[in-house]
Amino acid sequence: MCCEEKQALDLVPLSKKLKINQEEILNLYFKKEYFCYMTGFIAGMPFLGDIDETIRVDRLKTPRVKVPKGSVGITEQFCNIYTFESPGGWNILGNTPIKIFDKTNLNNPALIKPGDKVSFYKITKEEYLNWND
Repeated sequence: MCCEEKQALDLVPLSKKLKINQEEILNLYFKKEYFCYMTGFIAGMPFLGDIDETIRVDRLKTPRVKVPKGSVGITEQFCNIYTFESPGGWNILGNTPIKIFDKTNLNNPALIKPGDKVSFYKITKEEYLNWND
């Protein structure tokens, strides 16, 4: 997951709201393994939990009209990955270049399924831009 300013839309406001620095937010986020409880809202969008209690926050007061595909967001005890550009009100920590849902793969379109465990790791902007999925 790339956490540069352009991809981490809410990292600065979260740091202020939670009163902890951005690196600590990311460290708490990256140190956990997440369980996929379900997929939905958008095709293949995984609802993963449970995030560290220190970084649990409410949804945005005003949802965005467009959240970029691949955005990784948190709210309450969950995190998710936006599988398509869509409206949304989750707090965005970064973006993954990995294709989480591929509608052309008729046998197995969803990379993450209920019951799976998922871990995240930080990548550089250069790695993000050069990623070949």
